[in-house]
Order: sequence, then structure tokens, then C-alpha cells
Amino acid sequence: MKKISQNPALRGQSGPRRGRMLKKGLALLLSCAGVVGLFLPAAGYTTDTTYYSVTAFGSVFSHLVYEHTAVPFPIFTKLFALAIPMLILAGAVLLLCRRYKPAAACYGFGALAAAAWMLNADATAANLTEYGARGAESALLPGAALTLAACVLAAILALWTDRTAEFSETVFLLLACVSVGSVAFITFYMFFQGLPAIFRIGPADFLFGTRWAPTAAEPSFGIAYMVLASLFGTAGAIVIGVPVGLMTAVFLAELAPRWVTAVVRPAVELLAGIPSVIYGFFGMRVVVPLLRELFPGKTNGDSLLAVILILSIMILPTIVNVAENALRAVPQSYKEASLALGNTQIGTIFKVQIPAARSGILAGVILGVGRAIGETMAIIMVAGNIVQFPELLGAVRPLTSGITFEMGYATGLHRQALFGIGLVLFAFIMIINIVFNLISRKGAVRRA
Repeated sequence: MKKISQNPALRGQSGPRRGRMLKKGLALLLSCAGVVGLFLPAAGYTTDTTYYSVTAFGSVFSHLVYEHTAVPFPIFTKLFALAIPMLILAGAVLLLCRRYKPAAACYGFGALAAAAWMLNADATAANLTEYGARGAESALLPGAALTLAACVLAAILALWTDRTAEFSETVFLLLACVSVGSVAFITFYMFFQGLPAIFRIGPADFLFGTRWAPTAAEPSFGIAYMVLASLFGTAGAIVIGVPVGLMTAVFLAELAPRWVTAVVRPAVELLAGIPSVIYGFFGMRVVVPLLRELFPGKTNGDSLLAVILILSIMILPTIVNVAENALRAVPQSYKEASLALGNTQIGTIFKVQIPAARSGILAGVILGVGRAIGETMAIIMVAGNIVQFPELLGAVRPLTSGITFEMGYATGLHRQALFGIGLVLFAFIMIINIVFNLISRKGAVRRA
């Protein structure tokens, strides 16, 4: 009878078992390192008279003192710092209980909390400025980076401790969720940065106020005119750009000879690669003087109309490329069946192919609208940048221009209000995406 230690099958299991124990031990050591990082200097704050060094854990129970005035840490900074050790401890316990995937999830959320704490360091500097400190600046120190890196590596080791095949599948799933997680993280960050300022100013005064004077003796933070400028500019770009882009896509996909396609398609792709500042130069040197000559005495050229014209050109390549691909993806049998029933080629395009490619075309429109409403550099150069009710031939200041112009010198509530503008802009883009997706789904249900 062979001894158990000489059994080849049992000997073969000892290697993977030792590997699992090693990975688990390293993950536990990283958990300890992540907790130690909470007690090391994680952020530094410099004012005109004082330098502060803060640990992540210390931000939960302490405050800063500037000229005998207690300066509290933002509530989200405290919540993130409190969540990190709890998540790390939960991950270690689950790891010891051989619940590897939940342990990896806890470590991953701990890494997100550490990253959020680091991103929120500027909010503490803003608090210092609000309490009278001059030149308040924040800088990250090694403690925060140690906690973040330890949580990420512990999450990877916790997943790797499981079987290799399951680990690979989990990694693929994790990578597939990166985009969704990025959107969720950006959404969360924008909300907790922008909402405090909106509620402090007052939602009605902020969204519907018509006076924007953040540096006046009695500051006012009304963004209604900037909201209208962004909406009117985007709507005008859609009215001009979508029909032109769709017809160009139809021409390239169905009607154009090969030699024409070989010329037009590279030109459209070149439009997509032109930097925004080049569009701005074109608008400033060509469009603005042209409008000034066409409407003498009525406009200086920098106007809402110039914004609409530039944006309609900028969204063309996105709409053309996506719509053309959607039209080419329509099954050839649809076209053949329509022509066999006696329909003309143009009738087939408008009654069969465009409706069949509706979801793809709407995707191109969504991407184009996203670029139009979020464009900054080119708009700054042609808009005139005056906060007033938007008129077609009058100067305007869209939301993106307002953020770019003032973020460099804004402090305190003014800076927080600019984050509020960013939140409003972000909400607009999300609403537009949801509306277009609902329209696309309704169209698919009707066709079914």
C-alpha cells in the first residue's frame, strides 16, 4: 500500500494549494498596508501663512485651524475616509472565509473610496478659502496613494486566489464594467461637488436667475441665460447638421460612385480629426467677419448664429460616419424586396432603409448632440461671451464657456457654483441620451 504522500494525485494538489495560500497571505498583507496608509500623511494644504499635513483617518475626527478659526472637513471627505477601513476589514474577513469574489468587491469599493477621498481634497482647500485663507492649495501625499494601490492589488489577488479559469472570466467581466463604473463614478462626483452649491444658492435662483455676477459686492449666481444659450446653440446645430449629415450618409452609402466616395469619405474623416481650436480660428477669421458684413449694424459677428454654424459643421463627421455604417448594415434583402414590389430607389431609401437603420442613425445624432452641447474652445472664439438673453445676432455665453472663463480664478462659493454649472451640463447630456434611447426603443417596438 502506497503512502499518502507518495500518491501522485495528492502531490499534484499541493502546488495550487500553496499558491492559493501565498496569494491570500499577500492580500492580507496588502490589507494591513492599506490601513497603515490611512495613518500616514495623505494630503497637504498650503495657505499664505500655514502648512497643514492631514491623514485620511484624521480627517474623520479632526479639523484645521486657520487664525484661531476651526475649518471643518467636507462631509463627503469624512464619509469616504470612514468607509475605507470598513471596506478593507470586510474584504479581509471575506477572504479568510474563502469568499473570494465578494472580498475582491470590498477591496474594489475601498479603492474607489480612496480615489474619491483624493479627488475631494480640493473641497477642503475651498473650505479654507471660504474661511478667509488666501492662496489655499491642496497636494496629495504618499499615504493616500498607498491605500489606493494596496486596495487595488488586494482586489486582484483576491480574484486570482480562485481558480484560474474563473479568475480570467472575472477579469474580463471587470474590464467590461470599467466603462459603466466610470460613468457611475463621474456621476457621483459631479453630484456631490455641484449639489451643495446649488442648494446653498437656491435651486430656483440658480437655475432660473438671470443675473450672473459672482464677484460683485452682492454676488448673484443665476445661469438661466447660459442655459438658454447652450440649448439654442445645440438646437440650431441639430436643425442644420442632422439633415445635412443624414443626406450625406445616404449619398455615400447608396448613390455615390466609387470615385466620389473615395474623395468624400476621407474629407469627412478629416473633419473629425480637426482640433476644436482650428474650428474656432475658422469661425473667428471667416464666419464672424462674414456675418458682420451680411448684417451691418446689427451684429459684431460674435453671436449665437456663429455658434450654430460652427457647431453644425463640427457634428457633421460624427453623424455621417455612424449613419453611413448603420445604412450599410441594413440587410440587402430589404432593398431587393422593396424594389421588387415596384418602389423606386429613392422611395426605398426613405421608406425602408432609413427606418430600418433608425437606431444607428439616432446613435449618431446622440453623439453629435453630445459634442455640440459640450464643445468649449471653438465656441469661446465666436460666441462673444456676454451673459444676456440669447438672440440670433447677439453675443452669448454658453455653459461650457462660463466654466472655462472663470475656473482659473474662482474661489469659495464661486468655484462651487461652477461645479454646479458642470452638473447642470452633465444632467442635460444624460437627459438627451435617455430621450433618444426611448425614441429608438419605441421605434423598434412599432416595427416588431
